[in-house]
Amino acid sequence: MRVLRRTSFVLAAALLCAGIAAAAPPQSRFAALTNYTQAKRSENAIRFIIIHVSEGSFPGTVAWLRDPKAHASANFVVGRTGQVQQLVPLHDIAWHAGNWAYNVRSVGIENEGFTDDPLGFTNAEYRSTARLAAVIARRALIPIDRRHIIGHYQVPDPNDPLQGGGIDNHTDPGKYWRWNYFMKLVERFAYPQKFFKEHHVGLQIASSTLYNGQVVAGGVPWRTKVSGPVQRVSFVVDGKERWTDRIGPYAFAGGRALDTFGLKNGKHVLELRAYGPKSWTRKRFVVRVKNEPFTLATVGIKEKQKVFGVLPVQALFTGVAPARVLLYLDGRQIDHDTSPPYLFKWDTRRAKDGLHRLTLAGRARDGRIVKAQISVRLINRQMLPAKILASSIADGQAVSGLQHWLVQTSGKVKNVEFLVDGTVRATVTAAPYAYDWDTSAETTGPHTVAVRATGVDGAVVEQTATVQVPPPTAD
Repeated sequence: MRVLRRTSFVLAAALLCAGIAAAAPPQSRFAALTNYTQAKRSENAIRFIIIHVSEGSFPGTVAWLRDPKAHASANFVVGRTGQVQQLVPLHDIAWHAGNWAYNVRSVGIENEGFTDDPLGFTNAEYRSTARLAAVIARRALIPIDRRHIIGHYQVPDPNDPLQGGGIDNHTDPGKYWRWNYFMKLVERFAYPQKFFKEHHVGLQIASSTLYNGQVVAGGVPWRTKVSGPVQRVSFVVDGKERWTDRIGPYAFAGGRALDTFGLKNGKHVLELRAYGPKSWTRKRFVVRVKNEPFTLATVGIKEKQKVFGVLPVQALFTGVAPARVLLYLDGRQIDHDTSPPYLFKWDTRRAKDGLHRLTLAGRARDGRIVKAQISVRLINRQMLPAKILASSIADGQAVSGLQHWLVQTSGKVKNVEFLVDGTVRATVTAAPYAYDWDTSAETTGPHTVAVRATGVDGAVVEQTATVQVPPPTAD
């Protein structure tokens, strides 16, 4: 079987690191046939690289993922010896994630092997996959971190976002995949150390792990190498000093990540300032924050709306799905939900009439929290409860022929139902509440009749009676 040569990916990585746009490996006659979606997507449409394990051999995996019967595909397959086969072009959509929202924004790389095999994976396989990931990440401006280079198990189940592994709940690449080793390889191939050589000439900022034009998301580490008699290094974001380190090696927040969730999506100016005993120097550069959105809005309620009875309160999210949603009333939690559609049914009758503050809070799995607040005015006391004052058919009454059944009510009535032997015969939504009951169609003997009034607050009142339908008289 003809496969793509690994040297082409080494060259591609080198070209990228040198600032030259490298072309993707050419598609061959072994490409997938029909089991993918033609899309012509742009490079920046790719936001994730998803690592899979094939659960089979390299030739078998390539043959299966080319077969339309598989109803699945991947962009690349990597073998144990480091051989690579491209099946789906990067600009088209492979069917690999088990979640369409991730398919359209990702590239899938299958690795020869078995998820539960303690032998794990070969160094050649890790290196080829890392080269691929590095080239794709540099072209698509994907941050090289575990939020964007993920395992299949991290893809949410589209039917149950609390489950991972796509719709079939896959667990690959499994516990034997060495993520730390792999990610170091990706970073090494994407940013060769020759670009971070230290120049020992006076007081100088030699390098930064964040650089000009970089796209960042989530938490990103920020370290620097300096030379000369440096006493301290300050880390500045948009003109504001966020951290000062006085002990080398110099790192933001003592080695903890810079949380980009606290920054708006878009361009931000980062700055390193190195201070010596008599002088100081600085290095400025611009990065672009591109986090997946996480926003929350309430649905169906307006500010200071007058409400009563049982009120539906729904939280609408955009971007990532929340792991948990909380509902607060005047700062006190009264309910929670963990699955869509995040719809609460708040019984307002348990609170006093007047102005109250509702708060919806959503927490994403990455730790982000969003809140939405709205004030509502409860008017339950103004909405008088529905009552049945009288019914024209009384208990014990003998009825025959056409009965004009009339009901008198008080309070705020939504509707009145007329029932005979437990069956609703008519529903009337406006006064006068009346129903013409033809008793000639009923059987002779006793019948249970009832009128049921439902108030606008959802409360229900009912009045029942037993009546007699006499046998027909002989002419």
